Amino acid sequence: VEEAASSGMQEIVDRVTDIGERVQSEFDDVSRQVRSSLKKAHISEATVPDAFRKVPKVISPQVHRWLDVAVTGYFAVLGTIFAKRGNGRAATAAFVNAAMVGGVSAFTDYNGTGKKPISFKMHGTLDALQASTAALAPLLHGFSDEAKSAFFYGQAANEAAVIAFTDWNAGMPAKKRRKAA
Repeated sequence: VEEAASSGMQEIVDRVTDIGERVQSEFDDVSRQVRSSLKKAHISEATVPDAFRKVPKVISPQVHRWLDVAVTGYFAVLGTIFAKRGNGRAATAAFVNAAMVGGVSAFTDYNGTGKKPISFKMHGTLDALQASTAALAPLLHGFSDEAKSAFFYGQAANEAAVIAFTDWNAGMPAKKRRKAA
């Protein structure tokens, strides 16, 4: 009996390992395809921030950092409220957005020192991705026809305005800032 249980356990481990390897392989393929598509579309870290270069730049990197803290908190509180009210789909959408903003912010080089892996301009492009995630969340999670969807649509619109009014060049290293000017 013990040997059969051990054999059964090994079979489960082998299946899980196989599934994990297939998922990793698929992830690697998708990652390569995305990188290739971005390269072909000429999308870089500056694509989104530079699209708004003619808009007045009134948000500094330091103010943007605090706005990111506020947005992370907004979605975390929103997720908690939705979870307590039994709105699991909306709670999940809010927590995903909180994690996106908080995670990207934690690795963003707001000061242009090169000490963190995500440049401030790349952060701007990732902000556009987060705004899209917020805007699509009600549809993807099945509550687009409910009043709570307005919390997501409103924040997506707010994010678009923040992207437009942020001085993305101010967060670049001084050497690159001179080139961009």
